[in-house]
Amino acid sequence: MRLARAACTFLITVGVSTAALGTAAIARDGAVAASYRELARQVAPVEDETGAAETPGDAQAVAWDVLLAQNPEACAWLRVDGTTVDVPVVAARSRDPDAWLYTDLWGQPSETGTPYLDHRCEAEGEAMVVYGHRTAYESYLFHDVSPLFEQEALDAVGDATWETPEGATAFEPLCAASVDMADARWQRFSFPDAEELRSWLAWACGEASAARTGADELVAAAERALVLVTCNGRAFYPQTRTVAVFVA
Repeated sequence: MRLARAACTFLITVGVSTAALGTAAIARDGAVAASYRELARQVAPVEDETGAAETPGDAQAVAWDVLLAQNPEACAWLRVDGTTVDVPVVAARSRDPDAWLYTDLWGQPSETGTPYLDHRCEAEGEAMVVYGHRTAYESYLFHDVSPLFEQEALDAVGDATWETPEGATAFEPLCAASVDMADARWQRFSFPDAEELRSWLAWACGEASAARTGADELVAAAERALVLVTCNGRAFYPQTRTVAVFVA
């Protein structure tokens, strides 16, 4: 079993194609980034006291009527403090779980796809596993998630805000690892109770290459987990993925 068949296969293609296409890939990345950033300004703006845009991460209500009018399958908005992650998340369909691999939010073919929630998860569940492309030239989508398996990078990242039509929840960074895409131990999409969730989180911290100070306390109090998956961009390790775990 692969770590999300979608997130495992398409991110290899992204890493190869962006390097090969060079100038064309830079232009493409820039154009797609601009479209998502414009969407964020319309749907989920973040402003300081002067009205100027701040670093993504400060929770603010999403205009769900506007977002759902553009794509009724949008199920959440994701921001991660200290990164450029400020994106909509769509819900994958069980009948076609890879539909968003190469489809943008507006239903058009796209090599960068759309961040999406695994079809085995619920947006308000106890475990949300979300996949997104790592891009090589423009920092957007899950580009800034890719290095989190390194301790210094994890230490620098802030909370993730996961907002659905039901409201917003802050998730604290817990741990991250570079894992083989076929490692089924990282593939957990639901838990029968909080005890099993915490047991898995403790295991993940033990396996991780980076963990936050006070991880034991975070695990002991955890009620939900948000898991972000992307390619980690290691040129000689195309089979590896970054898995970053946040808890609420």
